[in-house]
Amino acid sequence: MSALKHTALAAALTLSLVQLSGCSTIRNWWQMYDGDVDTSLREPTGYYDHATATENGDQLVVPAGLDVPAKDRNMELPMLATAVSGPVGEEMDVRAPVVQLRSTEGVRSVWADGESIVWLNSNGHINVANEAEAWALLLNVLQNMGVQPGEITPGAYEMTTMATDYNEFGTPISLTTSATDALRYRQVYRIRVGRNAAGNIGIATSLIGSMTIATTGIFSFRASRTLSDILTPAEQQRFATGFSNQIIKAMGRVTAVPDSIPSAVAVTMDRDNNNQDCFVVAAPYQATWDVLRNMLPDYGFEITEYSISHSSINADYEEPDPEFFRDQGIDDFGLEEGSYIIRVSIDGDRTLVTFYDEDDKPLRSRTVARLYPGFSAALSRAFAAYAH
Repeated sequence: MSALKHTALAAALTLSLVQLSGCSTIRNWWQMYDGDVDTSLREPTGYYDHATATENGDQLVVPAGLDVPAKDRNMELPMLATAVSGPVGEEMDVRAPVVQLRSTEGVRSVWADGESIVWLNSNGHINVANEAEAWALLLNVLQNMGVQPGEITPGAYEMTTMATDYNEFGTPISLTTSATDALRYRQVYRIRVGRNAAGNIGIATSLIGSMTIATTGIFSFRASRTLSDILTPAEQQRFATGFSNQIIKAMGRVTAVPDSIPSAVAVTMDRDNNNQDCFVVAAPYQATWDVLRNMLPDYGFEITEYSISHSSINADYEEPDPEFFRDQGIDDFGLEEGSYIIRVSIDGDRTLVTFYDEDDKPLRSRTVARLYPGFSAALSRAFAAYAH
């Protein structure tokens, strides 16, 4: 029965297709009917005009009555005597160059005359009075980076580093950051301290020695592939710039002055940038973050998770006994037991603390107002305790 239906349908379809014009259209319909459709995207279904296309010659056609444009032989490209050769495939370095870092203190590096130079007192907040101070700072920075000075030039602020292993971005490799399947480079850098014509003091770095080391793994040496120790100018710039970036980062760690925790801090109520009720703490962000994390467990909060990058603290709250707050001499928090998210944000020289429930919804205004007397007193008392 099915065979008869199939034959009748085929005859009807054939009759209808005869009435259609165009061989390509008929071919397409037959493909759609019998299921023999090429879905590989290499052969379109229904449009075959491209099959008869041919390559034409010069497409420039000069209309009648116009002169043929003159040709200037001087503009023809000469034949190259030798072919341009260079690395291909796996040997080609397609990585983007390392970008010069600019720190929050305004210190930045520039590439000039084969050196990556970190200017200390040019539009930055790290000022040194002379080369001796810059040299002392450099020694502290190298120690922070884990890089040992090698040969120091007598009578000049210049040195070469001890051979140290670095990754492909000029970052020193330590035991905790090494990877078994990553390339490492044993390198020696030349570092000097000097001034420019404007009198600005800088630390100039250049790469003077590099040996590629392939550890066991996907980069291990094979007979079919060797890694050259001869670096291109682009690679030398990438390594030296990366090394300078590490100097800038270490410089921030060496010269950082920890925020002092004030002993008297006012806590008020206001609204944050999301128009949510919050507590405004008249203290720096880092000090508020440190005091808050240490204070919460003392008042019934069990911190289950915190994120420095998101400035948030997840905590489960279990209300202490009423006698606890009476002994502390402060009002109870009036907060229901449950899970809360506490977010800390910066507002100039102040810090904002906003409470959210476990569904990440801000607390109601009356709940924040009920929390304020006890919480603000506890936070101010915690600042006074941690300041001493």
